[in-house]
Amino acid sequence: MEKRVLIAIVLCIIVLVLWEKFFVPKRKPTVPTTTPEIEKTTPTPAKPETVSPQQPQLPVSETPPVSTPSFPPQTTHTGKDVVVETPLYRAVFTETGARLKSFVLKNFKETIDKNSPGKELVKTNNIEELPLPFNFANNPVAALNLAPYVADQPSVKVSSGETRTLTFRYQAPGWLRISRQYQFYPDKYLIDLSIKVENLSSQPWENSPTLSLINLPISSSGGSRYSFQGPALFANNELQEVKLKKIKGETQFPGPIDWVAYTSQYFSMALVPIDLASNHSELKVLDPGRQMVETILAGPKVTLQPGAQQEFRYKLYMGPKEEGYLKAADPKLKYMINYGWFDVIAQPLLKFLKLTHRFTHNYGVDIILLTVLIKLLFWPLTHKSYVSMRQMKKLQPKMQKIREKYKDDKEKMNQEIMQMYRTHKVNPVGGCLPMLLQIPVFFALYRVLYSALAIRHAPFMLWINDLSAPDRLYMGFNIPHLGGLPVLTILMGISMFAQQKMSPTTGDPRQEKMMLMMPVVFTIFFVNFPSGLVLYWLVNNVLSIGQQYYINKKAA
Repeated sequence: MEKRVLIAIVLCIIVLVLWEKFFVPKRKPTVPTTTPEIEKTTPTPAKPETVSPQQPQLPVSETPPVSTPSFPPQTTHTGKDVVVETPLYRAVFTETGARLKSFVLKNFKETIDKNSPGKELVKTNNIEELPLPFNFANNPVAALNLAPYVADQPSVKVSSGETRTLTFRYQAPGWLRISRQYQFYPDKYLIDLSIKVENLSSQPWENSPTLSLINLPISSSGGSRYSFQGPALFANNELQEVKLKKIKGETQFPGPIDWVAYTSQYFSMALVPIDLASNHSELKVLDPGRQMVETILAGPKVTLQPGAQQEFRYKLYMGPKEEGYLKAADPKLKYMINYGWFDVIAQPLLKFLKLTHRFTHNYGVDIILLTVLIKLLFWPLTHKSYVSMRQMKKLQPKMQKIREKYKDDKEKMNQEIMQMYRTHKVNPVGGCLPMLLQIPVFFALYRVLYSALAIRHAPFMLWINDLSAPDRLYMGFNIPHLGGLPVLTILMGISMFAQQKMSPTTGDPRQEKMMLMMPVVFTIFFVNFPSGLVLYWLVNNVLSIGQQYYINKKAA
């Protein structure tokens, strides 16, 4: 019975992995029934002023007719590039649409190669596919997306202890004037964006402002199989990660939206609206083959009187998914880090790893220390488990006699077996309970090692140069489906086999053969897991072997 429970636990682990990957339900998007509006104001042609959402709405008889202007024709032009340098990143903006052309993180590399360039978040050179187009909902796309803005300076360098701004201006006579001001900080991945729009026409007009992210996969492989990559948003205190295959046409999410983002395993680009509570979001897949998606943050409808000006403010976050940087930009951005069901366990594990890393400077050593700590915490339960397994072994002869005696009466046989357990005060599943309790810890660590930025490209020793990637020792030739030899995974399988051989047996040859197959199953199962997780399981097995040896020697 105990061995059957153990097999069931192993199967549960496999099912949980597959369930979380393929079947965890996502919140279905809903389409807003109405578009929120900002209340209209009386025209004041003599003096330009900012239209405020808080001003009361006038009676219909006093409200002037609202017209839709004829948008000027627009053709693509080649604007100048403006380079922004800060201690954390190098950004390139183009005057064409005042859009972001490149964003390279200086402290993170594309690969583990020492000559690798910094991590690039913008994965296209096509001007029409660049992030941060600002427009209005009913405009022709090219009217503002490719407008010929003019920058107020050729380049910006942000030094420690100062903030700098970059302003792009565009004017269409008889239509509108737009000013886009970016503010940069030396120690944050936060960029403040203020967009001012002035109505230059003789008629009031109304529309809804939109600011968009357009993204290709940030990770070259399209993301880890066990981590999400794609559009996400935070609304009503709930994180929503939307898979591209779930986006049909223009999929809309009602507001209020706290932020929208394109997020990958380790990095993110996010828009946070300010003073635009009555907003919503729209998602569109622009190119399914390239997995290109547009994440639109749409504000409420505004009515702009002749000569009046309206300001729209946003926070932009472009950087690593690291809690400290996210919270420094906006407190609610921290919810972008999602460890799923096991977040309550994963967060303390990650904090412990970071704490010990201050002293060890090696996350492989930190994982070993964490494994030892977990083993010590579970030591009493594990000890009881091994004692229970030994007691079960001693009862095997009696159990066999009961089975032979009542082989034609299953009900009576089960009653006698249970009576035997009560008489000898043995819990038939006592040996498996500790493993059940360790499953949440295992999954929490599994999520941390896949998603925690701190583990990305973290070396351990010898051939293990990235604890977030599967371990491979390259032998000078390519191994089919693997590339290199998974040495650490093989050692883990050997340690598990040794642990099985040391454990008390049930006396049933079929079950013993099945249990000896478990190391093979686990080795195959772990072959593409992060080497950090394999290291944890290997060290845990070695410690369990030592504990089993101690108990066996003491019992002898």
